[in-house]
Amino acid sequence: MSCTPAGLFQSHPSLSTLLPSSSALIIPAVAHQASRLYARYQAYPEEDLAAVADDNKPKQQLLLETTLSSAAMSTTTKHNDLDDNKDMKIKKDDAVSGGTSNKFSDPRYRAVVSMASAMALHFGGYEFFRNSCLGLFTSSEHGFSSTAAFPLANACVSPFSILLLWGYGQQLDAKGPRVALRNTTLFSIFFIGTASAALWFCNTTGMPRICSQSLIGLTFLFQNSYQYLLYTQYWSFVGSVLTPDEGSRWFAFLGGFTSMVCSLFGGLVPYLLPYTGLYGLMSATCLTLALCLVTGDHAYELGERHNFDPKEQMKAKPLSKQQEQQGTNGQPTVTKESGRIRQALDLFERVPTLKALFVEVLSWQSLNTILGVSFVTALKAGIPDDLARSAYSGRFYSYVNGASAILQFLVLPTFMKFAEPKWIWRIMPLFPLTFCFLQVLQNDLSLTLVATAMFISKVTDYSVRTVVYNMIYQPLDFESRYLGKEILGVFGSRFGKSGMSLVLSGLTALGWTNLQGLGRLSFGVVAVWLYSTVSLSRLLPTKKEAQLAAEKHRNMSKKKEQ
Repeated sequence: MSCTPAGLFQSHPSLSTLLPSSSALIIPAVAHQASRLYARYQAYPEEDLAAVADDNKPKQQLLLETTLSSAAMSTTTKHNDLDDNKDMKIKKDDAVSGGTSNKFSDPRYRAVVSMASAMALHFGGYEFFRNSCLGLFTSSEHGFSSTAAFPLANACVSPFSILLLWGYGQQLDAKGPRVALRNTTLFSIFFIGTASAALWFCNTTGMPRICSQSLIGLTFLFQNSYQYLLYTQYWSFVGSVLTPDEGSRWFAFLGGFTSMVCSLFGGLVPYLLPYTGLYGLMSATCLTLALCLVTGDHAYELGERHNFDPKEQMKAKPLSKQQEQQGTNGQPTVTKESGRIRQALDLFERVPTLKALFVEVLSWQSLNTILGVSFVTALKAGIPDDLARSAYSGRFYSYVNGASAILQFLVLPTFMKFAEPKWIWRIMPLFPLTFCFLQVLQNDLSLTLVATAMFISKVTDYSVRTVVYNMIYQPLDFESRYLGKEILGVFGSRFGKSGMSLVLSGLTALGWTNLQGLGRLSFGVVAVWLYSTVSLSRLLPTKKEAQLAAEKHRNMSKKKEQ
């Protein structure tokens, strides 16, 4: 199949290739399956149903053999009707095409590709937004010249993220995941577009510097929050649609595709800046988010049309211990709104894996914050020009994403076939640990050495940690995959970044945060991260156990639906 968007998003094959009605030979054989399919999975467009009556292709004998073969292969009753029908279609396609089945004819895979495209476009646009924000924030003319400004701004990210998380939680409970993704994307487009226009206005009209600094600070807070707000929703959908076994095979390729797009967009930054400037580059993010809005909503549309919408799993959400103890006559009484904090605490009490993952996220983001501050400090000292500094940052992240794509396409798929995720968690911190230790040995840290440590950290995050991190959620229930993931992604990651930024701000005021001091601090924090990953790995199931747990949750949601 073509790798173009048109090739990837072909419409579902007509039912006319499955149920030709011109002959009575096949009616007794397929009547039972057809009635069950029509009653419970009316997922095909009306024009496809209409085409059934007009299809007179002479394939009755082939279809009869295929149908009987599919029925003989059904050895368990736990597979639902849609899965049985999908197996029958794949066998039919194999017989016609000589044994080569097209996975993209399955609406689940098309939905995953559509959502992965939205995620890739989101991160591609984020390269524009991040580099423009970094250039403006460190600008000597419009931004902040103090070395304490960057860690202090990072410290304010966590409170700002709580507001976004609260808004997302309201949307998720009231409207479901599809509308929540749509509205948060629209809000991001509105905010970025308004911020870039306001900053351009301040620059052209010569307004006081305090105005531009306030806008840049607010934009910086949003830039460090909205990324996690959106990308966790993309991964939540993909993790809900794919099984753990499919995820171990697909996640690396999806991450590699995202890294490849990010590398392309990051590489364009030095070439676009002379024409767009920092404000135009920032506003270009709105265009990529608009495409994200379309492709992400299309994925949910496929889920609703073909009955694998994750929203249905909300009905099978487990109760907390406190809710189970309430009520009379053995029937629990669940209040509609018991408070976000109580809801989060109940969730983390019920799922110990989320507790351990929260600690891992805090330590990992603390390490990233230290390396990020070191990188920005060395970058500002080494490259004083705003546009040149932004161009260097664009090339840097382009190399990061390019290296991540190579690992995700060529190394991880093979490695994931044999390695259990728990062992990957234990090995992963050793690479950043090594390069952080090299910084401790140096008396004078250059931009190249600091950038190298940052490079290793980002490649580890984008290529390996992204895959195993999202695999953790697949065997968990809906509430853990959506609400728990947002709490960790938006609040947990930002809280770790803000907490470490407060520490760095205090150390900066005392004059203790030169590059050498930051290098020693990073080595201590990466050791804490290693301990947290080992503790987390002890709670993780094997691939086989994760597959069984995911099937259990899917069956629970189907029973609730019935």
